[in-house]
Amino acid sequence: MQVYAARHILPVTSPARRDGAIVVSDGRISRVGTRAEIEAGLPDGTPVHDLGTAIVLPGLVNAHTHLELSWLGEQPLPHGDYVDWLRALLELRERSDATRAVEAAERAIRFAVDRGTVAVGDVGNEGWVAPLVARSSLHAVLFHELYGLETDRAEATVARAVETMELLATDEDVVAAGSRLCLALTPHAPHTTSTPLLRALAGRAAASGEPLSIHVAESAAEVSLLNDGSGKLADLFRERAFAGGDWKPPGRSPVEHLKRLGALSANTLAVHCVHLDQLDRSNLQSSRATVVTCPRSNAALGVGIAPVPELMREGIPVAVGTDSLASAPDLDMFAEVCALRQQHPDLSPAAALRMATINGARALGLGERLGSIEAGKLAELIVVPCPAGTEDPWEVLCASPERVLRLDVAASELAGAGS
Repeated sequence: MQVYAARHILPVTSPARRDGAIVVSDGRISRVGTRAEIEAGLPDGTPVHDLGTAIVLPGLVNAHTHLELSWLGEQPLPHGDYVDWLRALLELRERSDATRAVEAAERAIRFAVDRGTVAVGDVGNEGWVAPLVARSSLHAVLFHELYGLETDRAEATVARAVETMELLATDEDVVAAGSRLCLALTPHAPHTTSTPLLRALAGRAAASGEPLSIHVAESAAEVSLLNDGSGKLADLFRERAFAGGDWKPPGRSPVEHLKRLGALSANTLAVHCVHLDQLDRSNLQSSRATVVTCPRSNAALGVGIAPVPELMREGIPVAVGTDSLASAPDLDMFAEVCALRQQHPDLSPAAALRMATINGARALGLGERLGSIEAGKLAELIVVPCPAGTEDPWEVLCASPERVLRLDVAASELAGAGS
């Protein structure tokens, strides 16, 4: 048993504790309360690790990223126009270097861990990221993303993906990671995935209880393409002969299209959701899907700002992701939260922290283990030093703290960058 005390403890799902303490047994939290309450129930002589004026909070959850694309952070991709960015990304991916891509993903993983991330919802197309994540300390849902608009290829596409997933599941590092990793199939987006493929993947997820992570209503170009087949994205599809001869626009919004195909549920992470109307918000609410916003990526690509306050008012859970290094400067979740609050100044720091912790954990199916400081959960905790004289922990967190440390309960010490 270890006991940790600090000036500020932020459990997320319960009020903040000033001069609080946490009891950890066998890697799990057994009690949290004020220091006086905790010490009163300890056996005589039990040591208390005093973290001083620090802030203790649950490790952060990056609900949407693409580690596979980390190498693109070193490329001069155009920003400001989504379709121009996508065209450049597709061209670069055709001449990617495998060794360079692996090294960039490893660096991105180390950076994310050093900045307090303990879990990710990672989306990839090739599968090689899984062993890298397995060798790290991260918990993860690793989404193997499928796309294709040819309606007659859906069954074969799913079959090939299942073979890939089964092979990944036998990798020795993935096996050793055990329950830290979950492998799941998911569609890329409603405008890149045929109706049969969307239905098949939605059906698999419903049967297994696994989450889906779907790019939804990210750009106005996507909405135009699905509504009537017009716009710059439609032009790009024709340039690359992506849609095939039998694809027709469904004539409805991305959210409505997913709902009609059974791809919206409480297990759906609807990523981006920048361009929504009232019907879309009603469909998200009734389905109990979680919206994942990526504020810095959205700003870089010029797609707009997700209507986070409106979503919250309608009871739609919101989580936060960084997206990939192809559209974000780094995988720093604290910086992402700061950007979110700059876009929505009335958003409370406590609400923003919930989005970066428990909401993401729940959306990924990890809420029983991570995302808050509660009895029974894993002691995946991070510590942010709080300068002397600072009485408001939110002031420190919302300024994107310079130092973030991990509480290594096995060694009863702090670890990480700057320790």
